[in-house]
Formats: sequence, structure tokens, C-alpha cells
Amino acid sequence: MAKIVKVDRGGLAKSAGIRKGDELIAVNGRKFRDLIDYAYAEGQSEYVLTIKDKNGAVREVEIKKESDFDYLGLEFDDSAEIKPRCCRNNCLFCFVDQLPEGMRDTLYVKDDDYRLSFTCGCYITGTNLTDKDIIRIIEYKLSPMYFSVHATDEQVRRRLLGVKGTAPAPVMDILKRLTEAGIKINTQVVLCPGINDGEVLKKTIEDLRSLGENIVSLAVVPVGLTGHREGLPELRLLTKEEASATIDMVEACYEKFGGFCYCSDEMYLQAGRDVKDAGYYGSFDQIENGVGLIAKLISEVKEALEFAPSKVNKRVAFITGEAGVYALGRVAAALKEKWRKLKIDIYPIRNDFFGHSVTVSGLVTAGDIINQLKGVDFSQTDHILIPSVMLKEFDTVFLDGISLAELEKALGKKVLVSAVDGECLVDTIAYGE
Repeated sequence: MAKIVKVDRGGLAKSAGIRKGDELIAVNGRKFRDLIDYAYAEGQSEYVLTIKDKNGAVREVEIKKESDFDYLGLEFDDSAEIKPRCCRNNCLFCFVDQLPEGMRDTLYVKDDDYRLSFTCGCYITGTNLTDKDIIRIIEYKLSPMYFSVHATDEQVRRRLLGVKGTAPAPVMDILKRLTEAGIKINTQVVLCPGINDGEVLKKTIEDLRSLGENIVSLAVVPVGLTGHREGLPELRLLTKEEASATIDMVEACYEKFGGFCYCSDEMYLQAGRDVKDAGYYGSFDQIENGVGLIAKLISEVKEALEFAPSKVNKRVAFITGEAGVYALGRVAAALKEKWRKLKIDIYPIRNDFFGHSVTVSGLVTAGDIINQLKGVDFSQTDHILIPSVMLKEFDTVFLDGISLAELEKALGKKVLVSAVDGECLVDTIAYGE
């Protein structure tokens, strides 16, 4: 049940007599649980809402859409929001457990919620899925979903997830049930050397592929370790040779199965190998996992330059994580091929905050930038650029709580933020916006 706090004048709810202050009890006879129920109703051409008015009277309201442009137009109080279901695992490589103290409270939330998997693309393990949850996913056609598989060998998977006591349903059983019902699923493996690599990984790839085309993709991502982890003697980073061997195996499976499985860009960087061209990654189903991100960025930059100003005479500074040097080097080459007078400085930031093994740009903090660039003279620099992934979503704050304005004050220069998107990057450089 959720209280209605707003009824849009142009929506079907208004014309059906639903008013602010009423409560939504059920959709098509199903008890209203959260906004997933509302989203499902909005996707139907006909449905029935059970409404309780301010006086406690309950009635059923039949809604019929006459066109695809019709919408219900309701807003609810906080009771309708999805309150993340917490993770029941104790994963060996859990990044939340490797965070330093004193950061934003939301960063310590361990969610493992199928609803967030559908709405936000968050990866889930499925260990806390109930039979009712699975039925709801199937009935509501919540697709695509995102699953952290890590290994289809259940003994290995339980070790990685830190599962104790009663074993959860085997992940292959859950995936089989969902895919047979038409749910499309993207999967991932966080690769931990000596645990789920080698033959265990090969079995995982083959098992997932056996489930058919509704297992859309598999990303193989190297384990990440910060300097704040404790009690993890089993874990270490992949060596260059191990990363290269993993790439060879995954690429062989890619050829065998006609796509489907990919190593992340980070794996290629750890192996000291060039990433693939954009065409290799198909529809970029795993872009949020850093799979094909570099290739996509370079492709977008080259395309955007075809429509960009013919001349740009500036000096720009890119601030990035250490892993971003490779990508920005290739981007810089493409930019200077078009703009001969463009000068580019790349400043890789060593991650003192999380630990030196963390090299991605999304985990660079303002404090590390300030400490490492405080002596740099930016007076001849036209623009300083950072990627948007360094900042909190929809905000201008870094992971260490320092604001963009504070960084600008420390560097003595305005800092421009660019999405990790080729067109946006080209426009930001060309027009300084």
C-alpha cells in the first residue's frame, strides 16, 4: 500500500477519479509492494487498480489505454520506493569490505536486490531470491537481469561468496528457470587467480553458453583489491601472464560461440595487450563492466571529429586514473590528427586513498589530485578535464567528500567535467563547456 501524493492532470488516473491522498492497495489483484508494480501496470493496455480513499472506502478502478501516449500519472510517498534488499553473502573480494572508514554512508550498503538489477543494472548473486521473487520476475518479464555468477562449480562459488550453513539454490538452476521463461540475463565473473580461473572458468563459460541465447553476455573482470582489506590472504591480483592466459581462453571461447564472452578492458591493460576494436564488442552489453569502453570511446571520438570545428588551438589537461593513460593516449592521437595545434597533457593520479593497486579513474579522489598536482602550473592551460565517473552521480562531490569547487580552488583553474562519451569529450574540448 502506498499513499498518492500527486495526480498528474494529463494522466488517466485523474480522469478515473483518483485523487491526492488516496492509497493504492493492489494492481490486478496483486498487493502493491513497490514501484515495480506501478511500472508493470503502466506497461499494460488494461489493468485494474484497487484504491482506498481518505474515508477508508475501497473501490476498484479499471484503466484502459487508447494510445501508447496515455499514462497513469501518479506519484507516491516514500513507502513505494524500492528499499534495497541487503546481501546475505560474505564474498572474499567484496569491495565494500575494502573501503576505508569515514566515507558516505550509502557507499557501505551491500545491496543484492533483483529489482535494482532490473531498474539499474546492478549485479546480483541470486542467493537471497525466493520462489515468489522468481515468479514475480517471470510474470512481470523483468528483463534483462544481471547476475554475478563467478563460477558454475557450486563448491567454488560458495567459497567465493562466503556462503555458510544452508546452501542456496544452485545458480545454474536459477538461470535455467529464468532463461527458459524468456528472461534475458547478462552475467559476470570476478576472476580470482587460483580459485575460479583456468579450467573452472572454462567450465563456467561452457555451462552458461549451454543455457542458450537468453544468456546474453558474460564479462570476465579481474579482482580488484584496495589497500584497506584485512584478512584476505587467499586473494591477490592477477599477474601479467595470468591475465594474458585468461584473455587467450576467453577469446577462444568467443570464436567458438560466436561472441557472448568478453574480458574487460582492465584485463587487457593488466596483460599489456591492446584492446579490441569497437566491432568486436557487438552491442556493448557489458559496457558498465568496462568491457569495450575504450574501443567505444575511441570510435565515438573519431566519429565526433568528423563534425567538429576544423581548427582548435588550445592546451588541455586530462586528469585520469593510472589505467586511463592507455585510453587517453589513443584518444589524444585521434584528436591531434584532426587538430594539429592542440596540445594535450595527461596527468595520471596514483591512488593513495584506496591503495596503489587501484588504478581506475572512477575511484580517483580529489584529495589525491590536489596532493599530486599542487605544484603544477596550469596558467597556460585552457581547460582541465576530468571524467564524470570521478563524481557522485547527479552531484559534484568526489568519493572523499571534496567538492568540484574545492578542487578548482586548489588547482587555481576551472575544471570541466566530461561524460565518458566521445561526442561529449570532443565538444568539451572544442567549446569549453
